[in-house]
Amino acid sequence: MKTTLITCATSGMGSAIAQSVAGKLIVTGRNSDKLLKLSSTTQVPCQAVRLDFSCDESIEQAAAEISTFDKLDQIVFIIPRIPPSQELFPDSDTWQTLYQNFFIRPLSLLKHLVENERLNQGAKIVLVSGLSSKNALSHYSTNNCLRSAWLGQAKTMALVLGAQGISVNTLSLGGVMTESYTNKMHAKAKHNNVSFEQQMAEETSNIPLKKYASVQDVVDAVNGLLGPLSNHMTGQNILLDGGFFKGY
Repeated sequence: MKTTLITCATSGMGSAIAQSVAGKLIVTGRNSDKLLKLSSTTQVPCQAVRLDFSCDESIEQAAAEISTFDKLDQIVFIIPRIPPSQELFPDSDTWQTLYQNFFIRPLSLLKHLVENERLNQGAKIVLVSGLSSKNALSHYSTNNCLRSAWLGQAKTMALVLGAQGISVNTLSLGGVMTESYTNKMHAKAKHNNVSFEQQMAEETSNIPLKKYASVQDVVDAVNGLLGPLSNHMTGQNILLDGGFFKGY
């Protein structure tokens, strides 16, 4: 029976992924009430571990608790949401805070699990990232850098951990119709005095498939990368963007 760790599991996508996983499950998130609710509704044995990626002490405690459970066969590492920014040259303090909260601290959990040999031979790691890891976006200026750091780390981990049969792949998402994003589009449509369908047609006009991903699309892609699809695949950045990225 495989054991799967899902970070940021109380998000809409994280919860949906958790509901789809077989075997044993470990879910993490900042909100204890949401974690307990999620763990009580999964169809498989589930351990809830509170984890705040912005707090070193919380990460250390979570890492220690996770290490008391069975070794991991699968990790779905949902990278914490990075706030958008159009600032071309943030000051040094801003950069340090961003890298500390959205790269260095979250990465320390993976560091602990790997260095303390908490992953089984042949384990699979899927990092869930955003489109700016592949396609630079002017309104996500700091994201372009932060997600590139994650992509480089994923590639390095793939090279080093391959000797243990551990695969590390990144799933980079374009727009996803989560509950919160759907509500945002309804509000935007109302503000623009157009129908929701008209608003979405405008929003997705530059996407070949003319739509954003559903949460189920994300779940299916994650499970694909946890399954036989990645048996001979590692270090890859897979796009789930409806064809938005036009590069080869």
